[in-house]
Amino acid sequence: MVNTVNEGAPGTVGTAAEFGLPIEVDVVVVGSGAGGMMSALAAALEGAEVLLVESEHLVGGTTAISGGATWVPNHGIATKHLKAHDSASMAREYILGEGRDQVLDPEVVDAFIENAPKMARFVEEHTYLSWIPGIWPDYHSDIPGATHCRSLFPGPFPPEVLGEHAAIVRPPKKSGQSKSPLPLWPLGRMKGTWIAGYAMIGAFLEASLRVGVTIRTETRAVGIATDPHGVTGIFVEVEGAQRLVTARKGVVLASGGFEGSEELTSKYLGAPFTAQVTPAGHQGEGVRMAQSAGAKMSSMSETWWMPAMQIPGETLDGRPISRLVQGERALPHTIMVNSRGERFANEAAPYNHLGRIMREVDPVTGAMPNASVWMIFDDFYRTHYGFFGEQPGCELPAFVRRSDTLEGLAEQCGIDPGGLTGTIEEFNPAAALGRDPWFNRGATIYERFFGDHHPRLGRYSPDAVAPRGTAKARRVVATALGPFVGPVLARTARARRPDRLRSVVVPALATIMRPCLDNPRTGTLGPIDTGPFYAVPVEASSIGTIGGPRTDGRGRVLDESGAVIPGLYAAGNAAGAPTHGFYGGAGGTITLGLTFGLLAGRDAASR
Repeated sequence: MVNTVNEGAPGTVGTAAEFGLPIEVDVVVVGSGAGGMMSALAAALEGAEVLLVESEHLVGGTTAISGGATWVPNHGIATKHLKAHDSASMAREYILGEGRDQVLDPEVVDAFIENAPKMARFVEEHTYLSWIPGIWPDYHSDIPGATHCRSLFPGPFPPEVLGEHAAIVRPPKKSGQSKSPLPLWPLGRMKGTWIAGYAMIGAFLEASLRVGVTIRTETRAVGIATDPHGVTGIFVEVEGAQRLVTARKGVVLASGGFEGSEELTSKYLGAPFTAQVTPAGHQGEGVRMAQSAGAKMSSMSETWWMPAMQIPGETLDGRPISRLVQGERALPHTIMVNSRGERFANEAAPYNHLGRIMREVDPVTGAMPNASVWMIFDDFYRTHYGFFGEQPGCELPAFVRRSDTLEGLAEQCGIDPGGLTGTIEEFNPAAALGRDPWFNRGATIYERFFGDHHPRLGRYSPDAVAPRGTAKARRVVATALGPFVGPVLARTARARRPDRLRSVVVPALATIMRPCLDNPRTGTLGPIDTGPFYAVPVEASSIGTIGGPRTDGRGRVLDESGAVIPGLYAAGNAAGAPTHGFYGGAGGTITLGLTFGLLAGRDAASR
């Protein structure tokens, strides 16, 4: 049952023009993603009067359109079903490994390891959200301390508990991944239940309103108010006019990154992003406000990197929005090349690693030769795996380049023909044997996890024998199940019995997903030799910059001398990430916002 301690008058959500704007509260939170929502809820549950301001017309930020995975070391949730081992010491060894112990603040790392499991329990205690742990390898899967059980996925959320406020949550955008170890296809036609980041934000919104948080949309924070004793409030812009809101206890900056700002990305990351995968509103307000308050900045040249693909006509908030390029890269019969027709990296590497390589600057020319590249695949790939949500064997969209020859494909794409044909002629013999002597693709558990493998039936698997027919059959089943699955999951979510839900779901998921840990290298490598051949452009992008004010283990912002700035906190992508760009595993971004949002909200309320 959802905890109802400290509930008073319900909160309100809407614009300042519609509901007004308080002139003084205990805690002001800037931003409505995971970190902001958590900070607001945590502070309110400690008895604080809380105002949350969001610059956009919908709440949720990037969290709402994400998968919602949350990386929680040593969470202790349903681990007996996962048959995996984890501990605080393993997590510490993993996070501080590979020389990171010389860079990261061990006290902040320890605060995360200690409090992330508490955060997960807090979510289940105070909201309608349940966690579903799954088998998912850490991104640095083969170093000491790594394991495959740390990622928690949001369970179903019943949107009817939000009533009319459900319309104010940012809906999910289309996904590109057509093949995943996580078997979500039965939910593809589900109605009446939210999952993923959409569910997470819905749950936080319901809980925040229930405990009295005031949420104002279309209210942009533009400045910090200070006095000799610290931060005293924020300035917000409402309908073109600036207004001061006094914060008696503290201000939490959780407004996301600056990936949408041409000025800041040019200054700190070398150039703007040509492809955007996050919603509008990430212009770096948190960075500017923290700097004006005298904060020491951290990780300004870091971001959560992501390869992305723009599908013509897809928009979000009135601007083009790109899809994430994830597991598609790890399947056989595909490579990525630059304009010279050359491979430049391990295509199956974690997206943060690959995206970073794509943005590397050539020291001689000063250019980024791999920031815009091409994903090349053959007709075997099309007929067996489909394409970015399209079914295997589908007719590909018109924007996908196609040619019967590699030379013709290269000419269409502006790729050096000799470079492309030479690369593939060299690649194919080794790939056919499951080898990549150039970039060692498929060497790690993580890379092989997303490959094409059928551990139970092998080449007699329906996906191998008749991929198109199998995909159609799944769609028919999902359509038939949709009217029943949604209501059942919604009823289960309302009952608030997460352990019972997990006792059914987790063993099944573990049984399906665990064999993927043993995928062979041939599952991620295969020759590109079956025409026609295809190409799509891929751009280096970001799911959120991570540069921001340095914080301590309680989310308090520090100044240039390392002293706490009284009354100022930061969490999520608005804070200088405590991991400095180290991406531990699926949900490694959201977990920082949630964990330090919890600590910041509680600490601010206690002042």
